[in-house]
Amino acid sequence: MYSKGRDRKTDVAPPDVSPVEESVRLVALDKLSDPALRELLAYWESKRAGREMPAREDIAPTAFPRLMPRMFMIRVGEGPSFTYSLAGNANVEAHGGNFTGMDVRDLDGKSPGYGAFMQRFYTSILTRRRPCAAEGSLGFVDRGFCRFTALYLPLAAADGTVGHIMGAAVYEMHAG
Repeated sequence: MYSKGRDRKTDVAPPDVSPVEESVRLVALDKLSDPALRELLAYWESKRAGREMPAREDIAPTAFPRLMPRMFMIRVGEGPSFTYSLAGNANVEAHGGNFTGMDVRDLDGKSPGYGAFMQRFYTSILTRRRPCAAEGSLGFVDRGFCRFTALYLPLAAADGTVGHIMGAAVYEMHAG
C-alpha cells in the first residue's frame, strides 16, 4: 500500500501513486477491531489445522450468515489472474457495482489504477500465502463516504497452491 512520503508543500501523493494506493493501508491482524472479522480469522486458523492454509473445500462461507453480505471470493487462475466468483450485497452496494465474474484487472474501468493495484495486492497474498487485512476509504470509486476494513484469507487448491482468496469487508457509511 502507499508508503512513500507526501509532498509537504502541496499535501498530495507523488505522481506515481494512484488514488487507490493513497486511500488504503495494511492493518496488523492482531489490530482488527471488528469481532466478525476476528471470528472469521479464527475460523480460518482452525481449518488450517497445522497446514500453511486451509483448502477451499475446508471452508463453508455459510458458517457466517451475518457476514455473507460482506463476503467475497476470488478465484486464482494462470498468470496469475484473479476473478471475483462471489460478491456479497454489502460489497456491491459499497463499491457501486457487482464484480462477480469480473477479472480484477477490469476494475481499471471503474477507477484508473484500481485493477492494477488490486492485481498487485492479490499477487502479494498469493506470494506470501498468509492472511492480511487492509482499511481505508472508497473515495477512488466516488464512494468517499464509505470507509472499510477487510480481511483476505488464502485458500489452497488441491496441488497446494493458492486457488482462492476468501475475504470479508466491514463498511462504515457516513452521510456524504
